[in-house]
Amino acid sequence: MAHEVLQFVALTSGGRAFDIEFPLHPQTQSAPAVSDLVTHLLAVISGHAKDRTDLSDGDILQALAMTSAIRGRMLEGDQADIADLNRLLHEQAWLAVRAAKSYAAARA
Repeated sequence: MAHEVLQFVALTSGGRAFDIEFPLHPQTQSAPAVSDLVTHLLAVISGHAKDRTDLSDGDILQALAMTSAIRGRMLEGDQADIADLNRLLHEQAWLAVRAAKSYAAARA
């Protein structure tokens, strides 16, 4: 059985767009909820980073990695299994964004 895919369009502040097809984990309960959370998290990051000169892209990536690790640690269960799942999900997401087509976003 094929895995469900979440289609997502990411827009950059520089006017680029990326059509991304994220493979969803077989135990995903709600693709729309995942999409909404990703959209919300990206908006929060953009709002927080706007006009800041003391925050680099590397700082943002580091904060996201820390957040993912903290959230995983908060879960009940075998910590090695949770860490493995976190790495798997990250790798699959990274492969999806690397494969995404990039194009100039139209502006009205």
